[in-house]
Amino acid sequence: MYNVKTEIINNIPVVFIDTGKFKTMNLKVQFRSELTRERVSVRYLLSRMMVKKTGKFTTESEFLNHLAHLYGAHLTSNATKKGRDHLVSFNLEFINSRFVKEDLDLLGEMTSVLKDVLATPAEYGEADRQFFEREKRLYKSRLKGLRDNKAQKSFENLLNTMFEDESYKYLSHGVLEDIDDITLDDIKEEHQKMMAHDEAVILISGHLDEVGEEHLQAILSRDETVKLPYRGYDFKKPEFKTVTDSESVEQAKLNIGFRADAGNAEERMALNVINQMFGGSATSYLFKNIREKESLAYQIHSQADIKNGFLFVLAGVSPDQTAKAENAVMHELARIKKGDFTDEFVEETKHLMKVNRMEAVDKPKGLIALVYNQLLNGTTDEDWKRSMDAVDREMIVEVANRIHADTVYTLTGK
Repeated sequence: MYNVKTEIINNIPVVFIDTGKFKTMNLKVQFRSELTRERVSVRYLLSRMMVKKTGKFTTESEFLNHLAHLYGAHLTSNATKKGRDHLVSFNLEFINSRFVKEDLDLLGEMTSVLKDVLATPAEYGEADRQFFEREKRLYKSRLKGLRDNKAQKSFENLLNTMFEDESYKYLSHGVLEDIDDITLDDIKEEHQKMMAHDEAVILISGHLDEVGEEHLQAILSRDETVKLPYRGYDFKKPEFKTVTDSESVEQAKLNIGFRADAGNAEERMALNVINQMFGGSATSYLFKNIREKESLAYQIHSQADIKNGFLFVLAGVSPDQTAKAENAVMHELARIKKGDFTDEFVEETKHLMKVNRMEAVDKPKGLIALVYNQLLNGTTDEDWKRSMDAVDREMIVEVANRIHADTVYTLTGK
């Protein structure tokens, strides 16, 4: 069990997630702003720089040693997409002081670290240029490595085709072609924008019996609370597109993108259930029939962006089987649209989703992610349960018939 309460401290929403389930505590600062090409790569590089060194700890090794002395505290940054937005977060995981014999205010130490992390980029100058150039090279090398992965490359090409005029095509880690043009001044300017204009939320989880406002007010403060709208992309019925590229690959990559008209919470939950039935689990149609029964794919699965109503199928297939595999995928979706499934399969799928949700909240980061998602959507655990209970055969068929194929992208051999 866990209890959640939200307070406003220094004009920053602070979410307290009190649970005795973990020996560790997690302290997270989440920044959210609209996803744009102009900012996404700069934001990602900035987030990586911020966790490498600070004003107090001017080398990465010195910083890591300091965290190690604090009983192995672990600092990470992360970038993700939600709705139409780009999210950058900083998370500190550390042992709860109640399990430490030493008289040490670990939470106070952690808030001091986060304050230092968040403030440092404002002071970047010529002395940091070598550090900046090194991180830029590492960033570029990482994205080049991802581009060399044919599965990743083909999915990016699907997004670029399907969302040609929409910002959704940009991945959370940015755009390789934009890295060379980033300057240190761009980093400082983006930091200023993030600190002043992003929606910011602080979340803390763990056994919080001795945690008070005085522990958290030093991390970040503003003159007023920033609250941004949280929305997805509006549904638009697609014009079906097919694109095929050829490279030296032994295994073809078949990627199919769909758009779904699922407006309210119950319909979005139905889309979530459809995804699990379609290709989101080991009991799904795509896995059991296309991979196991017909042996048309080396690997295949579906994934859904429920907030935006997007559904994707990603498969690795033999180059001479791409057309057959594509037809088989469409056939399995058509089965769901026609109601060619048992009520038992629906209930099994819903039960699996409930189990997965319970497993997620059994992990500190999973619990924080769930609570933050509820904060964005203005929902509760009870809302989730009601939406899940509302999903039945009729709703699944209705929502499935509002799923439209948008783009088929195939990367095949020469």
